[in-house]
Amino acid sequence: MMDEKKLVFDVGGMTCASCAHHVEQALMQVDGVGEVSVPGWESGQAIVRAKSGIDPADLTAAAAQAGYQAALRSTGDRTHTAVPFFRKGDPGDHYHLVVIGGGSAGFAAAIKGAELGYNVALIESGTIGGTCVNTGCIPSKTLIRATGHYHGAGHSPFRGVQTSAGALDWRQVVAQKDELVAEMRQSKYTDVLRGYPTITYLHGRARLTGGNGVEVEGQRFTPNRIILATGASPWSPPIPGLAEAGYLTSTTAMELGELPPSLIVLGASAVGLELAQTFARAGTRVTLLELLPRIAPFEEEAISTALQDYLEAEGLRVVTGFQT
Repeated sequence: MMDEKKLVFDVGGMTCASCAHHVEQALMQVDGVGEVSVPGWESGQAIVRAKSGIDPADLTAAAAQAGYQAALRSTGDRTHTAVPFFRKGDPGDHYHLVVIGGGSAGFAAAIKGAELGYNVALIESGTIGGTCVNTGCIPSKTLIRATGHYHGAGHSPFRGVQTSAGALDWRQVVAQKDELVAEMRQSKYTDVLRGYPTITYLHGRARLTGGNGVEVEGQRFTPNRIILATGASPWSPPIPGLAEAGYLTSTTAMELGELPPSLIVLGASAVGLELAQTFARAGTRVTLLELLPRIAPFEEEAISTALQDYLEAEGLRVVTGFQT
């Protein structure tokens, strides 16, 4: 087995999957290179495993000849002993680091461990990607943008300019949102993992067994270190009758296949305000309830006042100082 090292390059100029393929081909042509991986063109990276004596400048030049800009980010021997935080263990399924939780924090921790040269197990019981891509920023901003266009089409700010919004197909809006979420989850998480051969992704619920032991789907491991990045789940307030009546969370609200004719939103901070305006602009009658004296209660008072005026002008009913 030849003496190898890993080199990670930042690559500029990639704009599509074809670019990633071209970069891989260009770097593979350099003498001494054994493996090249570009974990999705969006990553802006190329990971090279090559003979320890290879000159990084040769790889940079090969990328430049293909039309891309490559700059060496890090390098290290495959068999280096690195920091004493970990003990180098046996090969195979021995993991120096187990990360429980496949969201953005857990994902970043797993990649950092891999870049330090360790075998990593990344465990997720749900859907890889965590809050942002699956139930947070990506889906919510997509729905906000869609209903914003719909609202704008029916409310021209110019006198003498008549526009109409037409019909809204909510199922199509949600379907497009789901397609984007799936695409982003694939390109930003699943595809990126392929560039890190020392990360093993395990799907299942992890259980800590004591003595630094971890069990998942019948498999047992004793890693050197464990990182818990399990995130959180929505919490419902203890309102009498709420559980019996049924309720939506910020996650399930964005999964509705049909628009509700009316909706009560409890809480007027960022998430509540986003969902309230999104559904109101789509045609739902929305009542926004806030326990504190004003909406956006952690912002400047002038912002809260202006925002409430703005939302009420769009047809939302806003109730502050609400007591159950």
